[in-house]
Amino acid sequence: MVDAKQAILIAKSKAAEILTPKSLSLEELEREVYNDRDVWSITLSYPRDLGYLPQLVQLSADPVLYKRFLIDVETGDLLAIKIREVASR
Repeated sequence: MVDAKQAILIAKSKAAEILTPKSLSLEELEREVYNDRDVWSITLSYPRDLGYLPQLVQLSADPVLYKRFLIDVETGDLLAIKIREVASR
């Protein structure tokens, strides 16, 4: 069984491996059911690389991206990575 602390470490490790962000921050931690499996839903944030966007778009773009990592409570397997949309500011 994977506890919350272990699940956060797994999510951060997978994020670093897949997304290669400069830094990661924990935003949310929840327990839920996904495809009939108990999971830890962990939302991580990281800075967006605005350099590739046109200057006008950079002004309105959110400088932070959010991803939800769904970690199986029993096995610690990463089941899904989802985009986490936030309410407009």
